[in-house]
Amino acid sequence: MPSEPSITFYDLASKLDPVQGWSPNTWKARLVLNYKRIPYKTVWVSFPDIESTLTKLGCATIATKPGDPTKAYYTLPAIVDTSSSPPVVIADSFAIAEYLDTKYPDRPVFPKQGKALQYAFEECFGSIVGPHVFMLFPSVNAILDDQGSAYFRRTREQRFGKKLEELSPEGPVREGHWKALETAYDRLADVIGKNGPGVDYVAGGSEPTRADMVHLSFLIWIKVILPDEWEKRVKHWSGGRWDRLLKITEEWQAAT
Repeated sequence: MPSEPSITFYDLASKLDPVQGWSPNTWKARLVLNYKRIPYKTVWVSFPDIESTLTKLGCATIATKPGDPTKAYYTLPAIVDTSSSPPVVIADSFAIAEYLDTKYPDRPVFPKQGKALQYAFEECFGSIVGPHVFMLFPSVNAILDDQGSAYFRRTREQRFGKKLEELSPEGPVREGHWKALETAYDRLADVIGKNGPGVDYVAGGSEPTRADMVHLSFLIWIKVILPDEWEKRVKHWSGGRWDRLLKITEEWQAAT
């Protein structure tokens, strides 16, 4: 029998059938594993179980709770690599990518120079697209397992001060939100388009870098949780650039 993979990848659970990854944050790391062809297994974790799971693993916190900087905030993705002694435990998708490039250097996702620009692109992406993703939260809640859904609803409604259904109600308001998101992606297309025509990857080369994993993860998110809207709208945005990107990177989108 084949040996057990040394890497365990911790991802967010859902009630999707067949089971698949959906979270953009965890896809940032999963895409790196897949691109680098590193064997791994997945453990699916419900939202309210994240803190206890990572605490048992001995994972260091990487942030503080929104609205309460005195409390630790545990989040996914995380990996455990048992090929080292003691096992390596890492959360945070950027740190995971750095570790994987160091430990498993084949097919690197960071260029030899310019890691700061990779980090800066994620900041840029967040400033362009990030303000609009709240409109997707009701659809996230709809795909979660029962306990995850209850947790997600409670914490997000506390954060926004309104019901999830009120974030982007159907009708003119939601249409306006879709238009704003499309405009944001057109801005992103303008940024990447500075590389010239026919260039799909952020760094301008023939292979993707970690920056591509960042914005690709959000496209996967939209397609997984809102497949009808993907077909109706998003695949046609920016002259079909985003649909083309998903197609040329399809081999790295498996959730094992």
